[in-house]
Amino acid sequence: MIKKILVLATVTFSLLICGCQQLPPSDNPPPENPPVTQPENKPVENPPPVENPPAEKPLTNTPPETTPPPNNPADNNNNEPPKVVSPAIQAQKISVKVYYPDEAGINLVAVNRTIEIKNDAEKYPAVVNLLLQHPAEKDLTVIFPKNAKINGVKFENGTAFVDFDKNITKSFAGGSTGEELLVNSVVKSLTEFKEVKQVRFLIDGKDIETLSGHMDLSEPIKRSDL
Repeated sequence: MIKKILVLATVTFSLLICGCQQLPPSDNPPPENPPVTQPENKPVENPPPVENPPAEKPLTNTPPETTPPPNNPADNNNNEPPKVVSPAIQAQKISVKVYYPDEAGINLVAVNRTIEIKNDAEKYPAVVNLLLQHPAEKDLTVIFPKNAKINGVKFENGTAFVDFDKNITKSFAGGSTGEELLVNSVVKSLTEFKEVKQVRFLIDGKDIETLSGHMDLSEPIKRSDL
């Protein structure tokens, strides 16, 4: 009896176990996997052409253009100040007294002349040049040789330095009186200017001792009453 009960219990337990393992089907069926859709083979569109960007200009050291300032005379000539143009020096006429030998060649005679100069230094050579020219007066003469010329006259510290060219000695034909008249005509004419106290004679810039061997010209000559 006991064996039958054990067998029956065993069978019952086995059935229970089998029933638990077989679950009843669910009312909601499992979701189906969605169908895999293949991508459409669309034609590949060519991308739009890429425009080349404008080429950049190479950098240079050219400064930016600026508007030039108004023209200023002071900016011309490398910023040098404008040159001051001196007004033209007007020549002036002055009256002078010069001494010519008389026609007999004995004495010196004073005559008035007018000279035109631009500065005070020009009056000295202008006076000596008058003595080289033949006077207009009929009773007066010239004692200088025709080809005699002066190189210049310079005044310094009361002395007038009269520089003749070498023709004055080569062509001079006067004797002792003629030499004295020539020398004294120059000295007296130049010493009419108060600042001139004496005259020194030169030949081509060099000191001389005499013109024709009659007067000592190694020292400056002062005014004489001859």
